[in-house]
Amino acid sequence: MKQYLKKVAADAEIPLTDLMLEKFQLFYELLIETNKSLNLTAITEMKDVVLKHFIDSISLSKFYDLSGCYVIDVGTGAGFPGIPLAIFYQDAEFVLMDSLNKRLQFINQITEKCNLSNITTIHGRAEDIAHDSVYREKFDYCVSRAVASLPTLLELCTPFVKVGGKFISYKSELLQEELEQSKNALKILQCVLEKKQDYSIPNTNYYRVFASFEKKKELSKKYPRQAGKPKRNPL
Repeated sequence: MKQYLKKVAADAEIPLTDLMLEKFQLFYELLIETNKSLNLTAITEMKDVVLKHFIDSISLSKFYDLSGCYVIDVGTGAGFPGIPLAIFYQDAEFVLMDSLNKRLQFINQITEKCNLSNITTIHGRAEDIAHDSVYREKFDYCVSRAVASLPTLLELCTPFVKVGGKFISYKSELLQEELEQSKNALKILQCVLEKKQDYSIPNTNYYRVFASFEKKKELSKKYPRQAGKPKRNPL
């Protein structure tokens, strides 16, 4: 796995140290082993894990520098993109949030095994935690690979971002359609589309769009709305 990851990262011009590669190896081994008893991911073939989880997560580094930043990963699942980013940016602080505690227990195992002291986890729903003053409007960046519509993600994620900070959504070729649906949400949530960056992993057909939204003003305290509403009735 390490050799394949090293080659793909080199092709993508993403610099990985030997220590980073070792941590990715440990992460991979525990992911595959734990997945036998806990449904963490449907992606288990080694090359797919490298491309669709590891490289996809850290390819953000080609366009944004998270060094020294305070970052939250909303809906982290099995730790993507948060864990790979924390391996890559060892001088940044990451909070990984998920509503399923079993996933966070797995992430805590990873942080211990890989000696990732720059990760903390929090259990709960974004609709609730975003109203906690400890986390509300405190982060330089919010990232999410969660599978949800952009209007929903904007409401769940932008409350965590401080004014001047950014929410970056990992999206697909459907981004343009979702942006059209997000005009009202962007206005209400005091955000603007800063840029969108298309990216393909070299020598593959794997395509990604990073959409970055900058927060311009403090958010009304009524957002996000109570649990379930952002998904059932997007802004």
